[in-house]
Amino acid sequence: MEVFDAHIHSEGRSVENLEEMAKAGIKKALTCAFYPIKPNYPETLVDHFRKLREFEVERAKSVGMELHVALGIHPRCIPPKYEMVLEFMRDCTAFGEIGLESASELEVEVFRKQLELAKELDIPCVIHTPRRNKLEVTLKILRILEDLDFPRDLAVIDHATQETVRHILDSGFYAGLTVQVGKLSVDEVVEIVDEFGFERFVLNSDIGFDKGDMFSTVKAVKALEDRFDKKDVERIAMKNALKLFRIERC
Repeated sequence: MEVFDAHIHSEGRSVENLEEMAKAGIKKALTCAFYPIKPNYPETLVDHFRKLREFEVERAKSVGMELHVALGIHPRCIPPKYEMVLEFMRDCTAFGEIGLESASELEVEVFRKQLELAKELDIPCVIHTPRRNKLEVTLKILRILEDLDFPRDLAVIDHATQETVRHILDSGFYAGLTVQVGKLSVDEVVEIVDEFGFERFVLNSDIGFDKGDMFSTVKAVKALEDRFDKKDVERIAMKNALKLFRIERC
């Protein structure tokens, strides 16, 4: 079964890695903006965006992967004069990854600005939640989305856990299941899907600069195939992401 990995950082992987992923069944992926150190200048992120759009897409295409691009200011990557960066976020599949880490005043300000732009332009968002204080920060994110009356079909709250997934789904948003060490195991994904169904989930590996399992989404899909109907599994493997990111015809 073909898989859409709905959150990777492709530039953290060699072209050989991307080829291995494509051969394993990950035929489509969304690469999210993330600069691994705090940028000193807004222009740094602008060039980062250019690299994703102009270089990464072609690099993946050369080895059989259809790569889509999400642009955004990660809460750990906020540069001075960040407003300048917003002007370069209009030509992409999605905004991402955006969200909150410590939920500082600056993070909230930048997050809200990006959500307001996404709502204006009708662009879906990949929203980061942190490892620390995950429930508290996730609930704050949901309150911000509610305050902005943000469209439910325009956001996936990513790195969901068994602790946060019900809150996300009850709020009407998509939940991103990150299958990776320190986030969710394959067994935990199966348990979540068994309880909540397939309707509002997308799968991702968050693979990038750090050590991790490039094939975790494929392993999760295979485990789901062993237990559930193929048509249901296809939704979480591919169709939900195509719908969320409006690329059904790709």
